[in-house]
Amino acid sequence: MIICSEEELYVLRLADVIADREELDLQVQVCTSFEQEEKLEEFQEAELLLIGDEIPYEKRQTSRAARRFVLTSQEGAEVGEEEVPVFKYQSVHKIFSQIMESCLDQDRAGLFQVPRKDSQRMIVVYSPIHRIGKTRFARALGHELAREEETLYINMQEYPGWGMHREEKRASLADLLYYSRQEQNHLGLRLTSMVREQEGLAILDPIPVSLDLKEVSWEDWNSLILQILKKGPYQNMILDLSESVQGLFDILKICDEWYLPYIEDEDEERKLDQFFEALEVMGCKKLCQKARMTEMKGEPEICVKKALQYDKNTSYGKAAGTGHGEAGSVERNRRWRTGRIDLSGAGRVHRRPVHSPSDEDGIWERSV
Repeated sequence: MIICSEEELYVLRLADVIADREELDLQVQVCTSFEQEEKLEEFQEAELLLIGDEIPYEKRQTSRAARRFVLTSQEGAEVGEEEVPVFKYQSVHKIFSQIMESCLDQDRAGLFQVPRKDSQRMIVVYSPIHRIGKTRFARALGHELAREEETLYINMQEYPGWGMHREEKRASLADLLYYSRQEQNHLGLRLTSMVREQEGLAILDPIPVSLDLKEVSWEDWNSLILQILKKGPYQNMILDLSESVQGLFDILKICDEWYLPYIEDEDEERKLDQFFEALEVMGCKKLCQKARMTEMKGEPEICVKKALQYDKNTSYGKAAGTGHGEAGSVERNRRWRTGRIDLSGAGRVHRRPVHSPSDEDGIWERSV
């Protein structure tokens, strides 16, 4: 890619941001005059050219670049028939997304490369207990992981609340599902052009209509998930799940990690009991081992940091040690709750009769 503009400060900043996009293996070169650009083309073929509209069309049309995008000072400005206008005074992400979308629509995906990661993790955040800050926890988890690795966050809630902007139409999970159903080979590039970044975390806007979310089949979800893991540039994919998602338990089966937020409350504990009993009835007993119980005590960022300190074997049905939850069962004796991780204490595990009064004197606690 060659970026050519007489506005030196602007073009240098634009090039720096585009070149820093780690998910794309793209070389960027800068010119501050059209004469420099012509000399560059003498030595190498330019696949993409971003050129300022201050350079006359008579000069621009002599370029041999495969695709020519004109950085315009006004939205809707007219350019040559073979050129694509790009408004220069918008976010770099929008500029780059527009360029990528145009190339993909013209079957020129070969201009971009998405480097493959050695390993990918599919992380699910789901709880049968509602209104406890689960989505805030999922986003905080994404931000924390994004400090070290490329991370994607996808909200699959019926009413996501966060991330919906009526005043601005943006690509969403619904659009990505459409491309996934077309079995396109360049889903990774499409995804890269659709996401927006927030403090290093790649975020794909949720499906705007709840009915559309409910109608997506498990087969479509499975296909999309596998394509993202195979073709996407992200090491971590976080799915913020809800009961509105078809194939919820199937997704829990194939995920690598499952965080289950909860709060200490008698009524909510009964919900957890019913939930895990339902898993066993449906033949999903092994899922009980997978859940990483995460108590929502304090700000989500604090809960995330404490949750990440625990090893995977502190899962529901295993953390209580011998005599409870062996061989992956949630509870060998249904009178006892097992696997409750108290993030506020130094590695304490609570063992409590399911229908007992609160443990005011701590007789059911033991240090581990």
